[in-house]
Amino acid sequence: MATTNTTSGNFRERDTSEPRDAALAEAEALRDAAQAALAKCNARAFSAPPRPIGRSARLLLAPFRRPARLFRGFLVDDIQQKIDHAQRTLETVGETLRSLGETLSAFRSDANRHRVDLAAKIDSHTAGLAARVDSHTASLAARIGSVETRLEELSLRLRTPIEVDDSTVAVRTADGFVLVPRSDTTLLLMLCDAGPQGLEPGTRRLLVSGMTFVDVGAHIGLLTLAGARAVGPRGRVVAFEPTPVTFDLLIRALAISGLGDRVEAQRLACGARPERRAFHVATVLGHSSLLEPAPAGSDRIEIDVVRLDYVLPTGARVDAVKIDVEGAELDVLAGMTRILRENPDLAIIAEFGPAHLRRAEITPDAWFEAFHIHASKLMRLTSSPASVVAFVTRT
Repeated sequence: MATTNTTSGNFRERDTSEPRDAALAEAEALRDAAQAALAKCNARAFSAPPRPIGRSARLLLAPFRRPARLFRGFLVDDIQQKIDHAQRTLETVGETLRSLGETLSAFRSDANRHRVDLAAKIDSHTAGLAARVDSHTASLAARIGSVETRLEELSLRLRTPIEVDDSTVAVRTADGFVLVPRSDTTLLLMLCDAGPQGLEPGTRRLLVSGMTFVDVGAHIGLLTLAGARAVGPRGRVVAFEPTPVTFDLLIRALAISGLGDRVEAQRLACGARPERRAFHVATVLGHSSLLEPAPAGSDRIEIDVVRLDYVLPTGARVDAVKIDVEGAELDVLAGMTRILRENPDLAIIAEFGPAHLRRAEITPDAWFEAFHIHASKLMRLTSSPASVVAFVTRT
């Protein structure tokens, strides 16, 4: 007490701020220490493990352990069985759903396949029907064309010669009108009896658009007109006819048929060399010839003879040459050696007339041999008791 009093007296005696602050700090430190100790005790109290059950408690609970385990196992097994059953049910449902999905996919696939097959069958059937329709249409068109052709042929066969003037009649052909002298009854009857393609239909098969065709012995223009039609506006026809009467008829026929712009016609004969020779105009104009002896009742005139090599320009393309000169074919052939050389694919259509060759004292073998020298192929286009038209190609 004496000490305390002494201390208290000492505190009273001190009246400075420094000792007071030190005491306050010490008190706060003691307070913080007490709070930390209390918190530590609380933590230990709540985190401490539970105290084990006493021996007596365990003894009391021992009879219930086995039943408790059995009951727990029963409950667990029952729940596990239900879980297993539920899982199996889910697996069954899943399998069923997968099977349904596969069935649905197969159904869709089959539906698509059947739809594709049905579409293919429809297309095939449609194509077959279209092909049959096209076939029947083409067949019908061909029949109609055939009927029209036959009607045209009949109309031409039933055609009546048209009187042009006192000395001339016109006969319609497939290529235009030809003019025939009234006096040439044989030619007139032959034309009226011939088909729409004329007296020599084989020649026109060799001519196509754009060709150059030379007609030696054009007569009244039967093949000249056919050639002009065949070669078209892009082609060219050069015609030679020495007889004045038939040459005049040729020029008039070209004008009437509207083919004069495609044909260059010259009143000349063709032979082996240029010369002026006697020409015999027969009563049947188609039998007029340079050959001797002259036919009975013929008229003798003077005409100019030229070589084809001199008339047609060098390098000019020639596709076909028709030679109908009543036995003088070999003279014409001899006058066109340059043309033969410059046109290796030239086609020659020549009339083979044994009666004319006898007048010219040429045997048939010699006649054919002359053409074979320049040709690799020989074929007959038309034939009759009086004459044969031969075709020579690839000279």
